[in-house]
Amino acid sequence: MSNRPKAHHDDDHEEDLHAIRKVFDELETAFVEHDAAKFDDRFTADTVFTAVNGVRFQNWQELHEYHKERLENHAEGIRTWYEIEQVIFPRSDVAIVCLRQPAIGQAGRRANVGTWILSKLDGQWWICAAQNTGVA
Repeated sequence: MSNRPKAHHDDDHEEDLHAIRKVFDELETAFVEHDAAKFDDRFTADTVFTAVNGVRFQNWQELHEYHKERLENHAEGIRTWYEIEQVIFPRSDVAIVCLRQPAIGQAGRRANVGTWILSKLDGQWWICAAQNTGVA
């Protein structure tokens, strides 16, 4: 069917892509530093975040408590990073980020794929929703 609508907003988004990549670079740095406050700095107050283990957090405070416990008690010796596979802009102030997050630790190598929704608010990109799924 050739008349199907497109979800992608076709404007030039080079500056936005750079800013979004920077958000994920900051997440990686915060993980290395085991700094939950820094890690959660770009999540909105009303974020909805589903962790790779299926637990869903309904706001920033719940998410922060989870990340604080995880990063302070379970992140030693784990190396992780984000590989952005695609960014879709259904509107100029909304980005859907499809990513892969490999992790290497004492238990071996694993990965998850995620779909994260970012909103551009007051000129900055904020993470307002994320769904992460483990992959073999």
